[in-house]
Amino acid sequence: MTKEEIELLKSIQVLYVEDELDIQKITADVLSSVCKKVVCANNGVEALELFDADGDFDIIVTDINMPKMDGITLIKKIRERDNTFPITITTAHTEVHFLQESIDLGVNGYTLKPIDLKKLMKTVAKVSEGRVLRKKLEIFNSELIQKVKEQTFELHSILDSQESLIAVSNIDGIHTINKRFLDFLGLNSLDDLKKEIGSICNIFIKEDGYYFSENLNDMCCLANIDHTTNSDIFVKMKNFAGIISIFKLNVNIYEYNGTHFILSLSDITSLKSESDLLQYQANHDSLTQIYNRQYFNSFIKTEISRSLRYSHLFSIAMFDIDHFKNVNDTYGHDIGDEVLKNISTIVKTYLRDTDILARWGGEEFMILLAETPISEAFTKIEQLRKHIEASTLAPNLKEPVTVSFGVTEFMISDTKAELLKRVDIALYQAKNSGRNQVVKI
Repeated sequence: MTKEEIELLKSIQVLYVEDELDIQKITADVLSSVCKKVVCANNGVEALELFDADGDFDIIVTDINMPKMDGITLIKKIRERDNTFPITITTAHTEVHFLQESIDLGVNGYTLKPIDLKKLMKTVAKVSEGRVLRKKLEIFNSELIQKVKEQTFELHSILDSQESLIAVSNIDGIHTINKRFLDFLGLNSLDDLKKEIGSICNIFIKEDGYYFSENLNDMCCLANIDHTTNSDIFVKMKNFAGIISIFKLNVNIYEYNGTHFILSLSDITSLKSESDLLQYQANHDSLTQIYNRQYFNSFIKTEISRSLRYSHLFSIAMFDIDHFKNVNDTYGHDIGDEVLKNISTIVKTYLRDTDILARWGGEEFMILLAETPISEAFTKIEQLRKHIEASTLAPNLKEPVTVSFGVTEFMISDTKAELLKRVDIALYQAKNSGRNQVVKI
């Protein structure tokens, strides 16, 4: 296992369901040695009670064939409570029909019996990763908000503080600025500021997500905007050495011989960078660096709402690498990983900025083609299929790697589940008809 997987397992809380006590004890002991917490249940009834009572698990690992309540029923009941909760199953070679049913219910992974404990741990780490990262992100964002509040100074203490960049203005302009602000700008005095920069607003960098206005000439306008919005305001500024930092902006107003405005800029560069990294990791596949299944599911909900509201067409395509297992078995998993990464790069380059590419799982991928009817989507995907077939996806491959595509268009009566089911059927038909082709439904 990789260091990243081992580190991830340390924070995972597992609900393990197995009726064979010998297998349960051995497996639970191994999982407990690497995971944060492992709670065992002997059947689906016990597991459901534990899930409802605790609710703080990150994954369920369940057997299929059990007394009182089998794994399939348990999965259905968990899906009623949380449709995206990570679930992986353990199953015997003879339980293929159960495996197919569990896949239809949206399980995230499986391990065949007798259990290869190393593979099980890798599966647990992989399946739980998105949920664990999202939980860390929620905690971090809460800490970020608290940190920003702590760095926002009350009126009576702002001028005495040295933690923020502070300027005080009245209707005639800035009359006080603290030393930290001057040092940031590489200036010696307030007079230098007025001569070289003029308004503080002139040093804000224009960029999406950060506050900027070409019409702001004084602190009064900035103060009015700050007090009429319910959300935090963030700005970017460049210091005298050309280094860009991110600040949370706050303006306080006080009355003393006229109206005065106190501008406070709290540096949150490191906090924002770490938050952005966690957000990226939660939404992207770690191998290919494209979007993951969780993000695609979220995005397609938004796209369906947009399509219904504005009558915009869109299509989706699902593709699968043909005989990918043979690539791994023949050339090794390192070459297989190269194929996955290079196909992702090729497809992402081929698509428009408005399109979305995501790794659905294993060697399966999803594409959302915005505002594209099925006829155009089919033509575009057929060109992409040929392009992939003609590409060299990894060194030493003796034959081209091909892909099979299913394509469908969103219809006004579709639910998300119906749309995804239809494109899955189209892909199945493409694979069943000889592979390396595009089938539209």
